[in-house]
Amino acid sequence: MYVFLTGPSGVGKSTALDRTLALLGVRPGGFRTGFAPDRTRLCLWPAWEMPDWSEEHTVARMVQGRLTGDPEAFDRLGPRILAESRTWASLLVLDELGWLERDAAAFRQAVQDSVAGELPVLGVIKPEQQRAGTWLESLAQAPDGTVVTVNTVNRDSLPVLLAEQFGATLAGMEKK
Repeated sequence: MYVFLTGPSGVGKSTALDRTLALLGVRPGGFRTGFAPDRTRLCLWPAWEMPDWSEEHTVARMVQGRLTGDPEAFDRLGPRILAESRTWASLLVLDELGWLERDAAAFRQAVQDSVAGELPVLGVIKPEQQRAGTWLESLAQAPDGTVVTVNTVNRDSLPVLLAEQFGATLAGMEKK
């Protein structure tokens, strides 16, 4: 089972994800991404750790005013983090998936393997118009996944609904 949150930039997708995790009270596996404080680099780090703005965790940087992905960095970090997570986590976070990873084959495969795996996944994915014709389309269209659009109307109630859904799934996994 997996749920991807989508919606326009700044609407609250990652905030809804954070609030859902807080309600669940689980230590998530997977990864997070975010801009370094100087806004010139995008970093990727394990979801269970504090943000890491180091060069080692940089996966994209601003080049001539345009954010440019580093496929080697995605391939070095993402698969390792996801593989480690699958050894202990009960829930994977994939925050955020977009176009920067298009040339990172190992990263994309690790994401696809995670989504097809046993662990539930809560992620953030680019809006439909931005994922059309990209590797993200197959993730969004898989039959066992759900894409939920976050907006100003549902962003406050969504974490409770997601926590109920994921909580039931996690409880069912514990009984096995």
